[in-house]
Amino acid sequence: MAQKAIKHLNVSYLLLFTWLMGDERGAELRTIEPVLYGKFEAQYKPAQGEGLVSSFFVYNDDYPNTPWVEIDVELLGRFPQVVDMNTMTPGSHLRTHYVPFNTHLDFYVYGFEWTPDYVSWFIDGQEVYRQTEEHVTDLNHPAKIMMNIWNPIHEDWVGVWDERVLPRFAYYDWVRYASYTPGSGDTGTNNDFTHQWQDEFVGFDTTRWEKSDDHTWNGNQSTFIKENAVIEDGHLILCLTDNEHIGYQDQTIPYVLWARTKGDSTTVRFSEELDPVSSQNENNFVITDAMVLSATLKPDQRTVGLMTSGMEMDNSYNLTVLGINDDSQPPNTQMGQWLPVDMPQPLSFPLMVNSAGSAYNEYLSDQLWSSGVEYGHMNGNYQVTDQEIDNTDHEDLYRSSLNRVVSYKVRVPNGVCSVTLKFSENHYLEPNQRTFDIFIEDSIWISELDVFALAGQFNAFDTTLNGIIVNDGVLDLYFSAIDYGSGYEYAGPFLSAMVVAQDSTFELETPQDLLPREDQINLFQNYPNPFNPSTTFRFSVSKPGKSELNLYAVRGQWVLRIFSGYSTIGDHRVEWSAGDHFSSGLYIARLTHNSSIKTKRVLIIK
Repeated sequence: MAQKAIKHLNVSYLLLFTWLMGDERGAELRTIEPVLYGKFEAQYKPAQGEGLVSSFFVYNDDYPNTPWVEIDVELLGRFPQVVDMNTMTPGSHLRTHYVPFNTHLDFYVYGFEWTPDYVSWFIDGQEVYRQTEEHVTDLNHPAKIMMNIWNPIHEDWVGVWDERVLPRFAYYDWVRYASYTPGSGDTGTNNDFTHQWQDEFVGFDTTRWEKSDDHTWNGNQSTFIKENAVIEDGHLILCLTDNEHIGYQDQTIPYVLWARTKGDSTTVRFSEELDPVSSQNENNFVITDAMVLSATLKPDQRTVGLMTSGMEMDNSYNLTVLGINDDSQPPNTQMGQWLPVDMPQPLSFPLMVNSAGSAYNEYLSDQLWSSGVEYGHMNGNYQVTDQEIDNTDHEDLYRSSLNRVVSYKVRVPNGVCSVTLKFSENHYLEPNQRTFDIFIEDSIWISELDVFALAGQFNAFDTTLNGIIVNDGVLDLYFSAIDYGSGYEYAGPFLSAMVVAQDSTFELETPQDLLPREDQINLFQNYPNPFNPSTTFRFSVSKPGKSELNLYAVRGQWVLRIFSGYSTIGDHRVEWSAGDHFSSGLYIARLTHNSSIKTKRVLIIK
């Protein structure tokens, strides 16, 4: 979906099309010369925000004169932990790949190998997905290397566009290309590729690149202009702006998009990344008839969590924000904004949802996830069959399915809950047509789910997952495609219905506990996970000191010390190989830093 039949438009038509589609201006950089096959890599940090995408891909821009060739890495602004990996021929072959880190917060290396026999994708040098099906042989026309930022009209893919988030920037550190030289290379799988060049953007190479200018296509709400492809400070910066403030500049004050309260906690989402000092000053937030005890900037740098006292569900409250700076240099300052605080009624449990459509008996109707709802899906489309469904007394519930679902979210009390997921494979006639992993709360719970292989076609299939711990008020489910299937409607991960039960609740922290601490640590989910044999652990610390990362069996027995040493303030990475010494199974990684402790589940598969 990175390029939908790009066509250069004449000036008069372009003006009309721009008026119809929107006033945004995007950017694209493309190589002058196309290549056939190779290894392609880019280290970049995408823009975050609903309704936009930052891409790295190859595309045959002679389409439709020659067949469509497109291979994508697409990072959506709405998903901090999802990478889209696609091939486009006359058909689409898509994957939504879950990663256990926030793609928006740091630079990572994304790439793919394109050969006559396969296309494989890599993240930080590790292969994560491969296509070998028959359609790969159709990818046989030279294509240009491209990068772009744009805001599609496809809300079921990227979410609802909100122009208040402008400007948005995607940063590319470098791009690297190696030609396909099977049996005689110096890099890539089996050394089948030969390094040709790496551009680190210390300047603009006019012999290699061209900037797209004055063009768009059906489905793109922005027009690409050359002024929005900027090379500065050793980065290529692709800009998505309005028509008045083009280029790499930010003259827009931070804007509160919404605020909602649950108990003694109020979440405030801003249009852009914030200065950590002003955004964590509780005096810059005023709620009528209530007290703001603390303000904490979340890791996305756009969301502030307020701890409050004196707010009651039956009352209405207004929030005033002032004196908040963004992270631009020089900063833009929010001089004053007033808005009502959303006070939604909490859900009753067990929560029963027909994830594929309208209300059914005691099952609530499905809905899109947003700040204003208590549950809902992200990405997807509904499909219904009139076939009889076996193994159930609720055929209508299983006749419909939500296809291409990427994430489902439910606001739950902190504690332990269980989830029952309901499926019926109503389209594919054999196994291995669509399989997917299911991640819950940053850990994999179901690996390579193939509903047809387990239950056949037109058969209800339920699975219950117990002991899910939620500590941030939102139950997060991610569906990561392995075999995507064919077409668009009946493809990708799917879901018919779900039941969420609350097993127990607990108070994790009091308002006093959530006041900013001097010593804060984060242990991110290792990647890849599951893995064999190697993985990478990431952690961050806010205060220097001694760190230890240990591996434990699920029953608590100490297994191995992975890392021990002094850690400075900031992010750290530890690579580890299980080798041949560890059996398949679930383990616990435990990070201690000074007096703080964090844990993550680790899964070794052999």
